[in-house]
Amino acid sequence: MKKIILTSLLALTTFTASAGMESGNKVRFSGDIEYSSFCKAVVNDDLDMLKRSVKNKIGLVAISSKGVMRKLISADGVTCNGLDLITFSEQRKASQVNAYLTIGA
Repeated sequence: MKKIILTSLLALTTFTASAGMESGNKVRFSGDIEYSSFCKAVVNDDLDMLKRSVKNKIGLVAISSKGVMRKLISADGVTCNGLDLITFSEQRKASQVNAYLTIGA
């Protein structure tokens, strides 16, 4: 019985790992995964994801979306790959997200 359960768990783990590896972007997240959606938004140049991530942090980081944005792009804000969000978006050529971070915020 234990072998069947162990085999089932191994099969499930293998399936889960391979499903995660099928992503078009080879990106690995480390650190505080609660804020990884900001980095994912830059990697995918997904402005809607960035805006949703900001909305999800209202009340946790600041009391308004503008306050959240100020904290995110500040010197001690979110970093992706060791870079602040604006620099990371420039490096990744995430034009929509970069424009929002630099102009539209």
